[in-house]
Amino acid sequence: MTQLELMPVRTPKQGTQAYELLYAMKQGVRLTIWNAMTVYHCGALHQRIKELRDIGWPIQRRVLPGTNVAEFWLE
Repeated sequence: MTQLELMPVRTPKQGTQAYELLYAMKQGVRLTIWNAMTVYHCGALHQRIKELRDIGWPIQRRVLPGTNVAEFWLE
């Protein structure tokens, strides 16, 4: 087992930005800073992603080719 598999996964408190972003990723949305700001009204995407990772969610990241834009999704 990897360390990730051993971590407990908790759900953020309902109504928080972390909860809303997690719900979106569970629906298959790939988040960028642009859609986090415009659709989910979150200007601190990297901080919310860190919060979710810290409680055990396996969130993936990649930089979109030819840009400096990162996208995040739930594995």
